[in-house]
Amino acid sequence: MTRTASDFPNDAIIRISNLDVPIYRIFPVWHLEEAVRLRRAVLVPPRRWDDPFEVVGNAISVDCQDGPEIINQSLPQAYAQCWSLTEESDTLLRAYSRVVKDALFGRNTSPRDEGVRVRSTPRKLLGALKRGTPVGLTGEWFLGAVKYVGRTELLQELANAIGAHGKRVFYYPANHAKLLLLKRSAFSHEAEVRAIFVQHDTDQDHDLLSIPLDPNEVFDEITFDPRLQTSERKEREAVLRSLGYSGSFGESELYHRTLLQVVVSSPPKE
Repeated sequence: MTRTASDFPNDAIIRISNLDVPIYRIFPVWHLEEAVRLRRAVLVPPRRWDDPFEVVGNAISVDCQDGPEIINQSLPQAYAQCWSLTEESDTLLRAYSRVVKDALFGRNTSPRDEGVRVRSTPRKLLGALKRGTPVGLTGEWFLGAVKYVGRTELLQELANAIGAHGKRVFYYPANHAKLLLLKRSAFSHEAEVRAIFVQHDTDQDHDLLSIPLDPNEVFDEITFDPRLQTSERKEREAVLRSLGYSGSFGESELYHRTLLQVVVSSPPKE
């Protein structure tokens, strides 16, 4: 029987109360074009991320009565894709999208480094990922909001989990997913939401996890970098149409120049 988005187990959704809230992801433009052309989503192992605390579960030293012991070095592989609850952010846009304008024509000289924002919902995203899971790949899907904590609190959360469930606590997929939803407070501006797949089989280890997915069913809107000229944006839209995208395009006003008009009730004083 085909499962639907309403079939999510109780522990599959973590710290998200509304499955239809908008979520956003800034893709490299070439990555999005490939996702539309190939109709697939790509998830990566957390070990590829820069933050060293993202992979803390792969090597935790636990002080036992007979001395320290390293745990979690052979966890089943996990894969994730990061989204955000933040609709518009100058910080996120500049972190994931590069626009360097030509002095004469004003066009972007680094189009390959552009980012493009996609809007979806937790329900659509997780439902599509679950339906697209390849036959023979066993594991569990999760989608949750990242919890931002200080370094000391993060370590305390790990200690509490190990104390409550034992040294194999993170071999349980739900606990492994919760570990991947802890992040230090310095990153809190990201307001991150993560789709996570935790494998059951410890013998399978892929560099990437590719899941069949129809962008027209999952993406509610696509918005290009607002620093682009209108002609550039139209060119990008035409490319995605030619690759099969039939959904909506948005337009950000983040950098639109505006004439500020102020109404006062009496003449200003000299």
